[in-house]
Amino acid sequence: MKCPKCGGLTAAINTHSVTLDKCHGCDGIWLDHGELEQLRNTATQGLEEDLEQQFGNPDVTLEELDGYLRCPRCDDIGLRTHYVSYMKPVRVDLCPSCHGMWLDDKELDSLLKDKKQLDNVKVSGGMKALLANLAKKFKAK
Repeated sequence: MKCPKCGGLTAAINTHSVTLDKCHGCDGIWLDHGELEQLRNTATQGLEEDLEQQFGNPDVTLEELDGYLRCPRCDDIGLRTHYVSYMKPVRVDLCPSCHGMWLDDKELDSLLKDKKQLDNVKVSGGMKALLANLAKKFKAK
């Protein structure tokens, strides 16, 4: 599959029963619809760093890209900016057709960390703790 960011070819990598597509050129990751939730449910932290250590950064041939980011599955469909989060927004690029998701370097780890923070809030008091946490953020601004 062609990377929508740098034009390199992605490599299919199996991790935690999910096959994600990783670009070794720009370190971006493509997730098909539903795969983010599968990874979030594993409670794994530092997944991108683990993948980096395991697979490194092999040389890639980059192709020229023109214009906006295009879905690597749907090819000519442009990706749309979207914010995904429970606690702290992370900007990702979504395909409006297949609902796949392009994550730039470090965004997957940010989303996994975000899920862990939510789980910690749920354990320590549920909705009341979540609202108290949000109130603290607004007071700090």
